[in-house]
Amino acid sequence: MKSASMSALVPTHFEWQADKGVARIRLARPERKNPLTFDSYAELRDTFRDLLYTDDIHAVVFLPNGGNFCSGGDVHEIIGPLVDMPAQGRNCSPSPA
Repeated sequence: MKSASMSALVPTHFEWQADKGVARIRLARPERKNPLTFDSYAELRDTFRDLLYTDDIHAVVFLPNGGNFCSGGDVHEIIGPLVDMPAQGRNCSPSPA
């Protein structure tokens, strides 16, 4: 049973414009080339899950913002902590030939 309206959605981590059943998403950090963070991933996931229950949005288009689409995962929030993680239980030295 679809009934929720998403045309008036006001997200935190991306821009949302909806008109005539088409939503347009632009990531909201053009000064950093629109990297994704854990929070933006979660907000996008929740938005797309909610689209299952709407009857006013029939298509979603991702567009660039500030001349860039998306640089990938945010280096400081996602990539940095992964690089700093200790190799637990793994031998990171090269194996003998």
